[in-house]
Amino acid sequence: MDKFGKVFAPIKYDMSGNIEKLTKTYSDNPERYTYLNDMVLHEKEKGGNVATDALLWLRRALHFVYTFFHCIVEDTEKGRKTEDLVPFLKKAYKDVLERYHGWMAQQLFSLLSRMCPTRKDLLLNIALGLENREDFVIRDMTRFLGGLEINIQALSAFYTAHDLESTARV
Repeated sequence: MDKFGKVFAPIKYDMSGNIEKLTKTYSDNPERYTYLNDMVLHEKEKGGNVATDALLWLRRALHFVYTFFHCIVEDTEKGRKTEDLVPFLKKAYKDVLERYHGWMAQQLFSLLSRMCPTRKDLLLNIALGLENREDFVIRDMTRFLGGLEINIQALSAFYTAHDLESTARV
């Protein structure tokens, strides 16, 4: 996430915090928690919500990243190669996170979106500074998105099936 620019710093921080919460819950009873689902269902039985909320917000953050990168891949496939990625970032935010954020969080996003890297800079950073690797980055991004989408959908279905989805705003 460090390679994606300053605009992704809060997302990285949030994801790291949620991963830490999940790791802590797991380490409390690793024999019991073979899968993340086990951890969440056990917590639901006990009336807790730390791991449940952490996984929910981790999924949302990953869905945001997925949507942003999907816009870049789709733009490339259409032969556009748009340099200004702010509209893609705003689309990802509107589609995935905005409904869960209160006024303050929305204003913070609006401010941070101005720091979105250009397409050239983002792809160069992902390519670890190696020039002329855009085709490889887009190819790998496409593969990555396929696996990420499957996981996002699985988590969404799990949360829906067990009535764990929350519409609360932060």
